Amino acid sequence: MTFFIALGVNAQVKPEKKAKKIANEMTEVLSLDKQESKAIYKIQLERFKEGEAIKKEYANQPEVKKQKLNKLGSKVYNQLKDYLGMDSLKKWKSHKKNN
Repeated sequence: MTFFIALGVNAQVKPEKKAKKIANEMTEVLSLDKQESKAIYKIQLERFKEGEAIKKEYANQPEVKKQKLNKLGSKVYNQLKDYLGMDSLKKWKSHKKNN
């Protein structure tokens, strides 16, 4: 039983760690302030949580899962574009392409 509890806790930590890693990298690359960094973290955290839920819910429906994940990706892209602006998003995209 302890094993399942540990798995549950670990699954909850995973999106937070991923979101924090991306937020930290974006903060460094784009020279974001604390408020901007927190906003990026929240966007990324929601992204990873929604992504995990989609993967679980549509595990046996690969095409539906792919569509839902693509829609989520577009949503996140638009949130980042609205918050950071197109110039910062281009800078981020260039950074990711080069690394």
